[in-house]
Amino acid sequence: MQTSVKDAIKTPVDELVSGMVIARNVYEPDSEKILLYSGSKLDSVTIFNLKERYNVRSVWIKNEISKGGIAKQMKAEIDVHESLNTLKDVFGSDEDVPLEAITEEAVNQVDDLADDLLQSVEMDDNLLLKMHQLQTYDDSTYKHCLRVAMMSVSIGKQLNLSKERLRDLAQAALLHDIGKRMIPIEIIRKPGKLTDAEFAEIRKHPSLGYRLLKEHGGYSQEVMNAVLMHQEKYDGTGYPLHFKGEKISYLARIITVADVYDALTSNRPYRQPWSVAEAEEFMMGGSYTHFDYEIILAFLAAFAPYPVGGMVLLSDGRKAIVKSNTANVLRPVVQVQNSDGGVVEEIDLYNDFKYLSLSIVKNLKE
Repeated sequence: MQTSVKDAIKTPVDELVSGMVIARNVYEPDSEKILLYSGSKLDSVTIFNLKERYNVRSVWIKNEISKGGIAKQMKAEIDVHESLNTLKDVFGSDEDVPLEAITEEAVNQVDDLADDLLQSVEMDDNLLLKMHQLQTYDDSTYKHCLRVAMMSVSIGKQLNLSKERLRDLAQAALLHDIGKRMIPIEIIRKPGKLTDAEFAEIRKHPSLGYRLLKEHGGYSQEVMNAVLMHQEKYDGTGYPLHFKGEKISYLARIITVADVYDALTSNRPYRQPWSVAEAEEFMMGGSYTHFDYEIILAFLAAFAPYPVGGMVLLSDGRKAIVKSNTANVLRPVVQVQNSDGGVVEEIDLYNDFKYLSLSIVKNLKE
């Protein structure tokens, strides 16, 4: 519930949207530490950190936008529940019989959802927070596809793709796994290790998805190629075509990065999700083998794991504050603190070769 004074509105964090301006300093709960100064402009990453890292419940924002304006802006953002329902209609329930065709209505639904995603990323909607919310759902193919689409368009924005290519990217990402709906559900949902025969069936899903869109979807060749090639690897060890490097569709290379990241950081019956930092370290290590290095850099820029001002734990057990980012967002400049909060040492983890073996282990909330 909002509380208003002449120049500010006290607004729950759940109702914040990108572009709002902080009217009063925001403090860490039960602390005098200032998280945001008055005049700071909110973006999706900042809102995510306020809610998920610092457990801030509400902030004062400048009363520069009318309540009607805020409502209009919030209405323009992508709604997670509505989007999930849309994709569920397109994919059909995982308990349904295998999908055999994609209807004209489903095509139109995907087109509308792709447009919503583009509008959201243009206004810097809270896609990071909403992807996090989506990972609390029990996993299904269509839920995974929505998360991958959100991430893909954010990466595409970092890469300065045209609006037309971003729309193709959104459509392809939303539909990249639709071929799995043509595979028996007992294989898709199997909690344990797949047999060789079962894995061979899984590997058919890019080709099945391509065929389904070609026969029934009316999508562009670039969209269909991205669906077909999203399991290819940069070194040629992927499937189904074993393409390598730039022979792989550019949009597919973006979707591959988002697809793998989401798989690593999501709950699975056979393992716990990886932390953001663990997943991003793994993906940086896969540059030029599994992934296109240029796209990995865009991905890391879109989803920087160590926000400036955040506290982290170093591999030698010391705590530090992130001072600034470097060319490698996994290795920022940090300030090591003593027990009183004073700065003991400033370390550039990327450029100072004395610290090659020192790394960040995880983010800390305290």
